[in-house]
Amino acid sequence: MKSILLNPFERYTETQLIIAGILFTAIGCFLGYFFNCRFDGVLDFHTHSNIAIKQPFIDNGVNIVSLFIPFLILGKYINKKTRIIDILAVVIVSRVPLYLLSLINIGGGVTTMSKEFVGVNPADIQLNPLTIVILLIISIVSITLLVWFITLLYNGFKTASNAKTITHKTLFGVAILFAEGLSKYILSIIN
Repeated sequence: MKSILLNPFERYTETQLIIAGILFTAIGCFLGYFFNCRFDGVLDFHTHSNIAIKQPFIDNGVNIVSLFIPFLILGKYINKKTRIIDILAVVIVSRVPLYLLSLINIGGGVTTMSKEFVGVNPADIQLNPLTIVILLIISIVSITLLVWFITLLYNGFKTASNAKTITHKTLFGVAILFAEGLSKYILSIIN
């Protein structure tokens, strides 16, 4: 079970991974719509009051392309035999944990809570113990899902490109940051 959750790339074919990734991406987009969440960056997630059904699909499409481009280039740099389909499978499957973030806004609680803090001086914020516990749980869940995403992305990229060295790992980190910037740039133009 651990290998399925952390490194499905060694167990399943790229076709199986892409089919599963597309299915989970569609589910993730619908979750984003139903729970008013945007994936407005490769590493970003925000709740909103009202979202058009197309928005999560646009966000995730841009995020997938923004991850795919730098990781394909980096994969080809590391190993000329890196296949496009393998990088695509890695990118699509690795994003699955991020789609689960939508579930933290069931009932719109996070959106409502965040509205209370907009425009308020941080020194004036009064948090009750229940709110602190809720924020702590949300933070732990969010960080766990982000770590899971990066773990899947790294394990899949390592398998697809045969990345091994410290330089490869460093370039992997740079590629994530580049992908985040690229996604933000493209989404700012589109929206």
